[in-house]
Amino acid sequence: MGFSVSFVQLIVLAVGVVFALWVFSTFNNAGAKGTGLVLAILIFLIFLVIAFFQVSELNLVAFIAKKIKDTFLDVQKKFQVNYTKHNPTEITIAKSKQEKWKQRIEIKEWFDSAKVTEIEKWGIL
Repeated sequence: MGFSVSFVQLIVLAVGVVFALWVFSTFNNAGAKGTGLVLAILIFLIFLVIAFFQVSELNLVAFIAKKIKDTFLDVQKKFQVNYTKHNPTEITIAKSKQEKWKQRIEIKEWFDSAKVTEIEKWGIL
């Protein structure tokens, strides 16, 4: 089992190194070399965790999105006791049985015997 790094992980690590070096140089120019070094190491460690974070095949962004969805967007189901739920299908069937349907049959005459004999002449039928 080898160690592999994706392109996205390399980019995240590069951004972390650049940001950590910028913080270190800013504090170094201000005269607080020790504080800059500690903050730069902390920033690099944060970016390192972001780059290699993986929980059950989820990277950090997908993991945070799943946690937000599970925590805030999912609604817990509440169940009532001593309540009979009516089936909407049975209600629709009962309503349709109560209504009287009016049916009208319309017969349209479209059969033309002259056309049939003409088709028979041509030998199609």
